[in-house]
Amino acid sequence: MSDFQQHQQPPEGGDKLNRRAALLRTAQLGGAAALGAALAAAPAVSTTAAAAPAFLQARGKIVFVTHDLNEFFVPIILGSKEFATFVGWDHQFVGPSPGDVQKTVDAQLNAIQQKPTAVGFTVIDPNAFTQPVSQAIQGGISTVIYNTADPAGMQNVQQATGIMPGYVGQEFISAGKINGQQAAQRAQKYTGRTDGKIVMQNIQPGHFALETRAKGTGMGIDEYNQQNGTSFTYEQLRSSTNEVEASSIIQAKWAAEGDQIVGWASTDFTHGFVGDWAKQNGLVGKFSVGGFDLTPTVMTGIDDGSVDWTIGQNPYAQGWITAALAYMQAQYKYPAFNYDTGAELVSKDNYVAIKQREQVWTDRRGEAGFR
Repeated sequence: MSDFQQHQQPPEGGDKLNRRAALLRTAQLGGAAALGAALAAAPAVSTTAAAAPAFLQARGKIVFVTHDLNEFFVPIILGSKEFATFVGWDHQFVGPSPGDVQKTVDAQLNAIQQKPTAVGFTVIDPNAFTQPVSQAIQGGISTVIYNTADPAGMQNVQQATGIMPGYVGQEFISAGKINGQQAAQRAQKYTGRTDGKIVMQNIQPGHFALETRAKGTGMGIDEYNQQNGTSFTYEQLRSSTNEVEASSIIQAKWAAEGDQIVGWASTDFTHGFVGDWAKQNGLVGKFSVGGFDLTPTVMTGIDDGSVDWTIGQNPYAQGWITAALAYMQAQYKYPAFNYDTGAELVSKDNYVAIKQREQVWTDRRGEAGFR
């Protein structure tokens, strides 16, 4: 992929959801009661493109900007596109690849220049995003934050605008605690040791969500130690979204400290790379391996046993619900609210059902611009 990628899809009548299906989809995602109330008063809508104006008095556009456009975002791209298609809005999804704070800020400012009806932004830094997010709000653009909302950054926006944007995404401390407890429990099971080091991979040090997950992971390890009389330690390791580069980093760490390492607990999806590396080097079962997200590499690792667990955050909801709240805010003036997309623990025990569910995103990668 290039340094900066863009996906833009106008609404297509053939992809529209009817009213009943859309409400069912919303209910399956955990409610979005305000959206349901807004749609319940509307007349029935057929699946034809001509029916969209029953829900929308003026054609709108929503632009999503992400901080790092990688395969994790496939469900977010498609979820946001599906909702935009449903209400007859144009849809665009852009972001740098690999992640870059300044390029993300520039992309947000470029999005604002288009004067869309709504935007979905991420806030991964306490200061860098205050200007573009505030500018969007002050310009009358319906603004919802998704995936990552740095608290200091959000407070800065509130101070600048008097408005705290709604946020759709995971609560990172509690999710991190689950990660840490799994890492320590399985490290003890595999190695029989009560001490040793758990390595926490991080593809973008300084990124609020990843740093907060790391903090929660450490808290989970500490809690396990207190409850079980163990003394596992932990430290972060900068990784990469590129598997070749990440594997080189993993190998170097293992070569230097393999006698100390009892587990790998990523703050992102790079535990899938650890699983691949472990298979290649005959090391599966020598340490615990887990982290976050349900990417194809991670799910393959769960299936073959090279990855022990992963924690999902419902990225489809981060697309669909963000777009829905932005629409509700723009169209009916109800302020967007916070929506926790959860921390779903996935392991061999529930893998089959989760794999069947997640396969759709692998099959539809092309629709999101990924080969």
